[in-house]
Amino acid sequence: MSTGKNIVSCSVCQLALSFPIPYNYRYMKLFSLFTSQYYKPTWIYAVDSHLWRILFSHGDLVAGEHRDNDKKQVTFFCIDSRSGEEKWNIRKAEEGWWTTTEGVYGNKLYLHAFAKPDLPQPKHVTSIDMKNGSVLWDHPDLTFLYVKDDMVVVERKEFEITRYHRLDTETGKILDTIYDRHIIDDELSEARANDPHTLLMFPDVYNPGLQDHELFTRIVSEKQTRERILDPIEVMQFGDNLIVCYHRVKDERSEGSPVLVHELCIHNKANLKEVYSDVLMDNASAPVPDGFFIRENVLYYIRNRNQLVAITLRDTL
Repeated sequence: MSTGKNIVSCSVCQLALSFPIPYNYRYMKLFSLFTSQYYKPTWIYAVDSHLWRILFSHGDLVAGEHRDNDKKQVTFFCIDSRSGEEKWNIRKAEEGWWTTTEGVYGNKLYLHAFAKPDLPQPKHVTSIDMKNGSVLWDHPDLTFLYVKDDMVVVERKEFEITRYHRLDTETGKILDTIYDRHIIDDELSEARANDPHTLLMFPDVYNPGLQDHELFTRIVSEKQTRERILDPIEVMQFGDNLIVCYHRVKDERSEGSPVLVHELCIHNKANLKEVYSDVLMDNASAPVPDGFFIRENVLYYIRNRNQLVAITLRDTL
């Protein structure tokens, strides 16, 4: 397990991707000398392989995983959502490749593995302390279902019998057994409704026929006069911010699909002036959905597959 607490300028972020690099808001004044963009990244978290999953807690911590397919190596990490500072990371070699994040509940990250590598059936529950990355407990024979009232509900399959248990979140000790499957179904629905993921706001698909999308139509139409843009186009309004995410054609290949550029831009609602833009992926082979999301007043997106970018939005521009 290791930690990273490097705060450097954004220009260095483009060059050094072998370790996490938070970019702090206080450097924004420096970059205003070189660009006219209204917004700058509040921070950038950059890693040396592909970001795979991002999971938010109800607090200020963000967990996730990034994967190196060539080395069959997965790394689990935790960062501070306010600064992008890495709190810890755990890197697992080939034997841990078939382990992934299950979810964040309270101050704990839950991982699960699979019954067999070629059979994607979850099995094996591990609880990680979000504060320091230490393993709290581990159950190889149990399958995670949900968390409710500071208890983890799991299932254990024994031949043709499935048993359900409640575990203590701190120790992993079995507290009791649930025999009624209807209780499991009801509690699972309630747990999903309270999942931190439900607090994230994702974009809508642009529809020129909607009155609510009238301003977006003016933005999209102007861009279409200069370049070919493919559907779907994603849009969201947040205060005075009009956010558009789209794929434009970079190269019309004679064979196969065209080469695409995945871009994001923010416009001022009052005058439609562009106040921020960035390339999420150059040389993309196919459109990628959900190019960005917003939590509270922060816009997040993944750039080049290995950088999580956070931008603090203002309601009024």
